Amino acid sequence: MVAKTYIIAEIGINHEGNVDKCLELIKKAKLSGVNAVKLQTIDADLNYSVDTPSYKIFKSSTLSIENTAKVFKFSKEIGLDVFTTVGDIPTAKWVKKLKPSAWKVSSSLLTHIPLIEFLAKNKEPLFISTGLAIDKEIIKVIKVLKKNNKINYSLLHCTSIYPSKLTELNLHKITEYKKKFKVKVGYSDHSIGSFASSLAVANGAEVIEKHFSLDNKRNGYDHKISLNFNQMQNFVRKIRKVEKIMKNDDKKLNNLINKNRTKFLRVVVANKDIKKGLKLNKNNIAIKRVNNNTRGVLPEQYHLIINKKIKKDVKKDELISTDLIM
Repeated sequence: MVAKTYIIAEIGINHEGNVDKCLELIKKAKLSGVNAVKLQTIDADLNYSVDTPSYKIFKSSTLSIENTAKVFKFSKEIGLDVFTTVGDIPTAKWVKKLKPSAWKVSSSLLTHIPLIEFLAKNKEPLFISTGLAIDKEIIKVIKVLKKNNKINYSLLHCTSIYPSKLTELNLHKITEYKKKFKVKVGYSDHSIGSFASSLAVANGAEVIEKHFSLDNKRNGYDHKISLNFNQMQNFVRKIRKVEKIMKNDDKKLNNLINKNRTKFLRVVVANKDIKKGLKLNKNNIAIKRVNNNTRGVLPEQYHLIINKKIKKDVKKDELISTDLIM
């Protein structure tokens, strides 16, 4: 049975350092029907060289500790899970005091083993993106988690290209990772639109992360690869539809099949009026659909009843049952 997909609205730094905009994003995320919101809480001075584009972007869009606490509190009050990507241990220590719902390791941090060791010691679920990883690095991370008795974690397959083309998504990795690493697997979607995430859920993704913006026509940050409010609402609806399509309800399906079998499967009937004592042959019997076939001779038994005598008169189109045959 397909479990309910855990849908994360990735706000990241689309708030552009404005706490009011961040609170509005969270409010809209709740209305869209997602399960959680995620930020990116990166100390630019501890994570990037000052001459990198990343330094400039994150330096200008950081929420203070006080504002981050305000955002976490508001999210919890309206019933949303809330957590963030942290890039260093000092940041993780103060974020820990805010009691996040989970922790996220981005693709570029997967080889940051000291950070992963620190996060593994926390009780909350851990989501680990694999967009830049090779298998031996994933194996190493899993060993670190096992060493720390961490069991509530998921790998999030993704492609670290923004935006990712459909030909670059490699969604087969979802089933491959499940089989190879015996772990829960989700999908962090950097493509445009919702098609890839729908396919990911159909392929067994248990977690979906999608970027979210109040205005995805804005330049910079992650706006261009994000869904706006209306799109996120439709996105969630599509994911829930995929869950219904993929739902494994054998009892309901078998009941439906059995009901339709009695209505649609063919059985042997009289092709003309047949008098008692006559032998059945290819001319006086046929294979047809009837209103209720529960007592009928199945087509696979057709050759077994040829030349058998009938016990009583039967009319054309009357069902031939085994108790009518001598």
